[in-house]
Amino acid sequence: MLKMIAFDFDGTLAPTIPMVIDVFRRSVAPYVEHELTKQAIVQTFGLNEVGMVKAVAGQRWPVALAAFYQEYARAHLRVSAPYPGIVTLLELLQQGVALALITGKAAKSCQISLDVTGLTSYFPTRLYGSECQPNKADNLRQLMRTKSLDAAELLYVGDTRSDFEAADTAGVQCLTAAWDPNQPIVEAGDQIVFTSVEQLWVYLQRRLGHGLVRPMSHKPR
Repeated sequence: MLKMIAFDFDGTLAPTIPMVIDVFRRSVAPYVEHELTKQAIVQTFGLNEVGMVKAVAGQRWPVALAAFYQEYARAHLRVSAPYPGIVTLLELLQQGVALALITGKAAKSCQISLDVTGLTSYFPTRLYGSECQPNKADNLRQLMRTKSLDAAELLYVGDTRSDFEAADTAGVQCLTAAWDPNQPIVEAGDQIVFTSVEQLWVYLQRRLGHGLVRPMSHKPR
């Protein structure tokens, strides 16, 4: 029986990926001796923002990281809403299953994002990224240990191939969030892809055994 659902944040709960890339480029570039391209930034994905900054800024990383956080908090105010339907989905889910957040972010940027988007209260359990290496598979295993869950009792919802691969490594099923029209759908393995939050809700109701499928509200939040 399904007991817990863990969510990724960027690109899954809110459309923050373009903002993160833009903020990183503008705030960290002055402290980097070479051109900081989008490709160079994307290559650091999998690390939290501390690791990302260290990877490109060298010894100047402390001041570059401070600049990143300052600009991140400012820019995030322009990306203040989750994807349509996410709030309704979380409110419906928390009536019957525990929720967790497993993100590549460090705690500081994660808290900023949760506060700005109004999602803080939905995720009492949060596991963060590492500055040293991608760690979502390890965090999924840790979540199962600390919550005494079997792999079949946990689902992970993410939006990238790395999310699917991390879940697969941990033995956990990953559901792919593909509802951002500006992000390409990444296919990997036998993943189940959802192009709308409403589709995911229908699927999860069946997994939770709630019987008849109950539609989301006409104007999901």
